[in-house]
Amino acid sequence: MSRDHQTSEPENDAPGDVVVLAQDDHTLVILHGEIDVRVSDELEYAGRFSIDAGRRTVMDVRHVTMMDSVGVSFVVRLAAGLRSTGAELLLQGPSRRVAELITLVGAGDLARWLPEEAQVADVSAGQS
Repeated sequence: MSRDHQTSEPENDAPGDVVVLAQDDHTLVILHGEIDVRVSDELEYAGRFSIDAGRRTVMDVRHVTMMDSVGVSFVVRLAAGLRSTGAELLLQGPSRRVAELITLVGAGDLARWLPEEAQVADVSAGQS
């Protein structure tokens, strides 16, 4: 069973979207569109929710079209916050540009990278 927490209302001109889903064994954060200062409040909520849950978080970034320093900072802070609780961050399917940006700032080792085609069920089954 999952609880859906959509942190921003979809709009035709919405810069990006942040959705948080509490699953049985992990938290799923889905980012979509342009991840920048315009969604910073939604990112803050998603980060607090994920860290407070204190369990593995999968961040689906397959549909991120642009990420600026606010988005990269979110990834870094979330990974560090989860690590402090003993949990981990998994990044699912980042585009080449997003992956390069995260790696360029030295944050590539903070999260485990999943192939784009990986399903959340595969993540749960592969848990060690």
